[in-house]
Amino acid sequence: MGYLRGVVHGMIIGGAVALLYAPKPGRDMRADLSERLDQVRGQMQPVLDQAQGVVDTARPQVERGISKAQQQAQRITKRGSDSGGGTAYGGSAGTGSGSAPSPGV
Repeated sequence: MGYLRGVVHGMIIGGAVALLYAPKPGRDMRADLSERLDQVRGQMQPVLDQAQGVVDTARPQVERGISKAQQQAQRITKRGSDSGGGTAYGGSAGTGSGSAPSPGV
């Protein structure tokens, strides 16, 4: 969506600059600029409506995913605190195989 927004903004700015450099009186230039801006708005409205529909459709799925992730995080946190402060995955903290380099190497 960010790329599309950048393209649209670029088209609008490019069109405005092109109109400003055209040899016309100010009143005619403003009228043309306003007319073209209205055209761009009319062309972009269906795209924006479609994007909003995608967002509205995806929102419940994203919210369910977030809720599941929060519940899982709470279970892991609870499991870790119930085990006496150990790690949630059951391994021993601070011991390693010695095969991985230490941070800063």
